[in-house]
Amino acid sequence: MRTALFLLVTSVFYAFAPHPALAKPFFSDGYLGLTQEELRAKLGPPNKIRTMTAALRIYIYYSFEEWENVLREQLPDAIGEDVYLYVRDKINVRYSFQYTAEEKPNSDTPTLVVKLVEVEFLSPDPLTGSIEGPVAVPLAVPLAKLPALVPEFKPSLADDAPTYRSNLFVILIQNDVSAEARRLIKDRRRDEYDWSLSYRLYTAEVLPSRLSLNDTMSRMEIAIDSVRLISDHLKLTHETMTNPYSAKAASLPPLPEPAKKKIPTPRYAP
Repeated sequence: MRTALFLLVTSVFYAFAPHPALAKPFFSDGYLGLTQEELRAKLGPPNKIRTMTAALRIYIYYSFEEWENVLREQLPDAIGEDVYLYVRDKINVRYSFQYTAEEKPNSDTPTLVVKLVEVEFLSPDPLTGSIEGPVAVPLAVPLAKLPALVPEFKPSLADDAPTYRSNLFVILIQNDVSAEARRLIKDRRRDEYDWSLSYRLYTAEVLPSRLSLNDTMSRMEIAIDSVRLISDHLKLTHETMTNPYSAKAASLPPLPEPAKKKIPTPRYAP
């Protein structure tokens, strides 16, 4: 009962609270650059708050009430990620908003600004049907379904849209540049480059040299990248590829099946 009352009061507060004037979204995604107050006014209070443990991609999840009333004061150096859960087309979609802290003049409380949005597609536990837990069970989703599952994902359809394949993910850089986005960049060369909205697509499979809309991804990030920075400094790790959402990609023939290696036949002594 207390939890329900707390969430009701919080929802009313965020619904009628004035939007802070400090931050506005930097790109058409509508999230990057928002303050935490603006994000919660837009989406309501988060379903969960999570913090990362020492292990890579292992998280601890807390209820919103527990974080706001207790843990936020006990863990002053931890910046919790706001987590929102949705079910779209019968698929569990989890948004996690990562923040960077910006110092405010004459204040000991920094402003939290959205620097990255992670979107995961999750398989429920076959026994409990739950998606709760420190380790997510990813669900492979075809590229063709991503725009329906993530309305903020609006990839360019241009043949020449900058697209890169690294050993970890595919980067789709959009024609959406913002000078204000430099505030979120920690690279020492940030002032030398223009920064654009990008989508990073991750899969548990080996990335092929070319993607079709039938290929699958298990999570994505709404992020910020620079075409010039990649071309100047990351050529060895970021290979150019065809934009999978372009007409050019649709017209290309399918990739040949990889050659199957024969099992060697043992040779026996006569």
